[in-house]
Amino acid sequence: MIQKVTLSPVSVKNQAVKSNSATTPAKSQNVSFEGSKTQASKLASAYQALNGIKTAKTVNFAGGISLNEVFDKFNMEVVTCDDPAAGIKGEMVGSRANVSEIIEELHDSLPKYEDAVKTNIVVSKEDRKEQYEEQFSSTGRYYKYEKTVPYETIARTQVKNAGEDFLYEMAVRQPKSARKMRADISLPLKQNIRVLLTPDSKMPEPMKELVYVLNTKGNLMSVVEDNSSSNPIDRFILMTDTGKISKKDTLEGTLVVNARKGDNVFVPFEAPAQVVRERHPEPSIGKGTEIVIGMENGRFVPEIIQSIVEFEEKINSGKIVLDTFVAAPDADKTQIAMLAGGFGSRAEYTNASSDGIFHGKDKGKLEHGAQSTKGVFRTPTGLTPMETTFITLHNAGLLDCSKGVFGVGKNVKFYLNKSGVNKGNGGFTIDMYNKMKRAGRENLLILPNDPISRVTNAMVKAKELIDSGEAAMVMIAKEVDPSLAKDFGIMKLGANNEILQFVEKPKNPSKDLISQEGKCMANTFQFAVSKEAFKALEILSPYFPAGKGKEPRDWSKCLTPILMSLTQNDDLFVIRKEIASLVNANEGSIPMDKIMFAKKFLGDQKILAVPTDEPWADCGSLNQLYHTTMQIASGDFKLEDFERANVLKCVNTKTGLVATSSELKDKVESKYDIKGQVMATERAEKVDPSIVDYFADAITINEKSA
Repeated sequence: MIQKVTLSPVSVKNQAVKSNSATTPAKSQNVSFEGSKTQASKLASAYQALNGIKTAKTVNFAGGISLNEVFDKFNMEVVTCDDPAAGIKGEMVGSRANVSEIIEELHDSLPKYEDAVKTNIVVSKEDRKEQYEEQFSSTGRYYKYEKTVPYETIARTQVKNAGEDFLYEMAVRQPKSARKMRADISLPLKQNIRVLLTPDSKMPEPMKELVYVLNTKGNLMSVVEDNSSSNPIDRFILMTDTGKISKKDTLEGTLVVNARKGDNVFVPFEAPAQVVRERHPEPSIGKGTEIVIGMENGRFVPEIIQSIVEFEEKINSGKIVLDTFVAAPDADKTQIAMLAGGFGSRAEYTNASSDGIFHGKDKGKLEHGAQSTKGVFRTPTGLTPMETTFITLHNAGLLDCSKGVFGVGKNVKFYLNKSGVNKGNGGFTIDMYNKMKRAGRENLLILPNDPISRVTNAMVKAKELIDSGEAAMVMIAKEVDPSLAKDFGIMKLGANNEILQFVEKPKNPSKDLISQEGKCMANTFQFAVSKEAFKALEILSPYFPAGKGKEPRDWSKCLTPILMSLTQNDDLFVIRKEIASLVNANEGSIPMDKIMFAKKFLGDQKILAVPTDEPWADCGSLNQLYHTTMQIASGDFKLEDFERANVLKCVNTKTGLVATSSELKDKVESKYDIKGQVMATERAEKVDPSIVDYFADAITINEKSA
């Protein structure tokens, strides 16, 4: 109930409100209210409307569009691929706010009032299980039950005047459940990004920086694109979620980005110096195998090839020096496949240049192959995530990265899918396996291109198990906190590390998936598959539904659970029911004899895991790449000597700046003051597509889907 209302006039500001209508003198009234915040807001809005007081919420902007339309225009969905004609559609991985364009659009129309142009944006949604308790009216007893409740993470976004400049702010609070949506409660601040920016029209020349706020599943990242140099080589990108970036030369216009994540306060890095030993490796001992890089047509193809060529040049020039390659037993009998180039949301960020990340066609849904990309998002080691995997394979005795041995067309080949149908990573891998299989190379080691990994011992163990004939599949597993389970496949292990249960990206992992130490065992998507497993899947796959778009052939969601069902159940009817459910097929459409044949091929093979405590980090998004970069800079990651030497040259442990080269570090520090954790990386430029023709002999092309 309203307790007290006091409406008292205050001095009127002699300013005007700019809108599409004629300029109207501003009127202002102070509304003082004692009662609930919600009631006060409604009362104030009604009073302002009654007296014709214009506020930011009521102003029409350029072109007559509404406030929500302005923000909707510049908060775009980002997808990996959308080509309806070819039946390919990628996952949405987040959104981005183009702060520079928002402010440019709004500054002429922004009301000269103290209130700001503001709106709320839903940055992520998820379902959670909550415990409820109710009382029986007849007996008075209480009963408890569980209910799935939708949660939303809301970002409050606003733009307001700040003297000669404009302030953009996006603040995110902890997720709120549906039953609390209307409650007047204050939740802890999750993240806050503030950008003080001078719009183009107030500057003597076009703005030299572009500012964005990226959202990946509710995690915000502030990005500054510095385009001040006419030379593309001198352009770079700054990223932070808990740092401050300030422009030194204020005559060129104001730019201050202040990102704060919860109560996280920057602690200077402690990166102890490390003695770098000089290496003089002997010639390679033995012979390794080859790696096949699988790519979707139009997705990073020339850029990834160019990136690997540059890696080869560093090896041959002596910039990268590794220990002598000693081949693992039967190394040449193992085929290695790396999935790179846009088979899902993961590869988007780690392979894309700024043009790729910030594409904005049709609300961000890019045209097939339209973006500029390159595998150049490097860490302070100087390497891309893909290159760290090459080094791990070298140390494991599988892929020879020695001078004169490693190279495109030598032990690096490519598989290019031009079929126009994306069957998920599992279907694509099977197609690639059938096309690229060499005589004597039957088991397959499958790797992603986006983690930074040093799981050398685990790779050796996985190969030993798959070669022994004991396993149909061997996953390399890593302990993670349950709060991160939603980003991984989570498993329960039994005797001899057999995988008894596997759940892909559970939002709320069950108790039996959490160890006594309070950890979950996660799939790193580095795994080996036996030739028998491929044969079993080949027998069954004709009975999976076919069609355009993403088909039921994903390793984690479909193929792994199918192999687990075949190896763990004796009842063929149970197996058929589980497979039909996994692939969304009619149970009766899968012949029982085919299931029996598939099971027979597998024999006594099991689905096993190799747990490891070796360094590994998922870098499938900019947020993850950024945080891994900070781990590397602070010495929390095991590195090769030449990598550590590079890190020590390009990290400022006092300010928190982490660059990908010492030259870039100097460029950034000459233009900006940095405080807090900020990552700097070179901006990628387009690669000459003729490189594909140059290495045509190393590329196998799939014109039609298998």
